[in-house]
Amino acid sequence: MRAPRPSPAEKPGTAMCVGCGSQIHDQFILRVSPDLEWHAACLKCAECSQYLDETCTCFVRDGKTYCKRDYVRLFGIKCAKCQVGFSSSDLVMRARDSVYHIECFRCSVCSRQLLPGDEFSLREHELLCRADHGLLLERAAAGSPRSPGPLPGARGLHLPGRTDGKERTDEPENEIN
Repeated sequence: MRAPRPSPAEKPGTAMCVGCGSQIHDQFILRVSPDLEWHAACLKCAECSQYLDETCTCFVRDGKTYCKRDYVRLFGIKCAKCQVGFSSSDLVMRARDSVYHIECFRCSVCSRQLLPGDEFSLREHELLCRADHGLLLERAAAGSPRSPGPLPGARGLHLPGRTDGKERTDEPENEIN
């Protein structure tokens, strides 16, 4: 009498599909990360249900898979002003831990675009050009009821940023104190 064959679930090296929970007997297995394997027909974006295969970029977060568009929309860095994400070709400006599109990097009082080299301050996540920062300080000193108060330790950075994950290490050159 022959020994019983092990069930497929007991066979060492048998892949289980994360999407449907069934064994993968297909010729091709889609491996998203070292421990996540899928049937080709089961790998879909958790947000839009687009099928994900070897021709598109796939992202995993909290055990869910996403197409690039949805991953960037849901989890990517967004402009501190307009809340829209960045493309790899966008030029950006950074102030403290905030990132802005170049066209969004404007004084919140007069709407003047702030350019690299311009002095500015950052107060409660609002950018102020040098002139409006000065007016704000004058009103604060005069005790104007319209004054929102002094700018405690205002410090602005005017460094062009990057969206590729690499951090600039330059120190700020023009800041208003």
